[in-house]
Amino acid sequence: MSQPLAPICVIGAGTMGRGIAQVALASGHPVCLVDPDAAQLDAARTEITARLSRKDPTAPALVGEHLATLTELTDAPADRRTVVVEAIVERLDVKQKVLRRAADHFGASCVLATNTSSLSVTAIAAGVPDPSRVVGMHFFNPVPVMKLVEVVRGLQTSDEVVEIIADLAVRWGKSVAHVRSAPGFIVNRVARAFYGESLRLVEERAATTETIDELMRSAGGFRMGPFELMDLIGNDVNFAVTQTVWASYNYDPRFSPSLIQSELVAAGRFGRKTGRGYYEYGETTERTLPPAAAVKAEAAARTTPVVLHGSDDQLETLLTRSGLGFSRKEADTPRIEFVGLGSATITRGGSAREESALRGEPVLLLDRCLDPTTATALALASTDAPLTDAVVALLDRAGVRAFPIADVPGLVVARVLSMIANEAWETAHHGIATPDDIDTAMLLGTNYPMGPFAWSARWSTRSTLELLDALWSSYHDPRYRASHALRSAALTPPPGNRG
Repeated sequence: MSQPLAPICVIGAGTMGRGIAQVALASGHPVCLVDPDAAQLDAARTEITARLSRKDPTAPALVGEHLATLTELTDAPADRRTVVVEAIVERLDVKQKVLRRAADHFGASCVLATNTSSLSVTAIAAGVPDPSRVVGMHFFNPVPVMKLVEVVRGLQTSDEVVEIIADLAVRWGKSVAHVRSAPGFIVNRVARAFYGESLRLVEERAATTETIDELMRSAGGFRMGPFELMDLIGNDVNFAVTQTVWASYNYDPRFSPSLIQSELVAAGRFGRKTGRGYYEYGETTERTLPPAAAVKAEAAARTTPVVLHGSDDQLETLLTRSGLGFSRKEADTPRIEFVGLGSATITRGGSAREESALRGEPVLLLDRCLDPTTATALALASTDAPLTDAVVALLDRAGVRAFPIADVPGLVVARVLSMIANEAWETAHHGIATPDDIDTAMLLGTNYPMGPFAWSARWSTRSTLELLDALWSSYHDPRYRASHALRSAALTPPPGNRG
């Protein structure tokens, strides 16, 4: 006869606590939901029942039989097999106090999981009689929908407890990313560059928020751009997380907050929940796409010979999509030559002015895209109008809208994604998580189109390193220092090519 499923005690009946209780109930566990606010508990029961009833008409009976809502933790059955999951306010002293009470009530062998998103699991565990029983179980909102759980090992967390929580998460239909306790864990650390570097581009007046959002969707493959996502999360919340991670890493410039977002928060422009953030959200407000560059008739009609120098998947795919005939030449630096006008090449992290000076001809820089077969927009920068007109016409034939931006190093998608990838490499280098767990976390916790290790491999680690080194050369800002792990990977010859 199989042993009954372990009881689950969820402490905190807010949004996260309700979601955790729901997935535990749906998996057949008896659940106690504890909160000192009786009205909050009533609302939680109603919401959980309604959500479960959408798929299961027997849900009201299930909830009635297996969910106990309690205002006092000590009213829960003192079963020593209980797994406690706290989802309360992000305050170290409060979490420690609640978990101490839970340990006293359920006994020394109970598992104490914290859903903290920003506090150290090691620090939380230090306030509990047996720190080996404390583990991070970080869910993502909305809990019933999001597939990721970061299982966070504190300095003293036992292997047994990590295994229990990882197995439990899988039973609940989640994918697990294992992570050592460190500020931001995986997702909130690696994702900072998605917001921070996009804000840097706006600070430099390289492009508007609307243009960056459009490029991250249409060239980067992201479901939402950084600014519309910050408005959805809440600029107050996003700014607070950035400040916490920044302070926790001793004010490392890689995580420094933006004055733009600071001003929005000061003005109460938190995003969707206040009706205004980077965008406005009224009933009659319509979002319009930023205008792409217009195709000039004379450029579209021009029959300038086109030559593909070297080998580059993005350049060749764009030429193929355009339907233009082109010839090929061997070269070390891939580029599209518009004979008599100049060349277009993929950004290497410098500016169009620098590239033009190096080549002794007009050079237009194209941003990178994640998938050149599906991209529908690209940023570009050039100081030469006829060359720009020719490239805009070529991209139009390929079904790609061109967005000329200021001639800044690294452009948009290449710059933001390289910074995310760099932080992923640094996270793995410090032993916080494995590359596979990091890619899993970013795919499932943030809905990225692919993991940062996957896209740095697609672009090549050497190209990613080259772009970061060029950013460092341009800015001399330590935020652009390349991870030693990325540099080592980029400079290591592939098997069979070791000379």
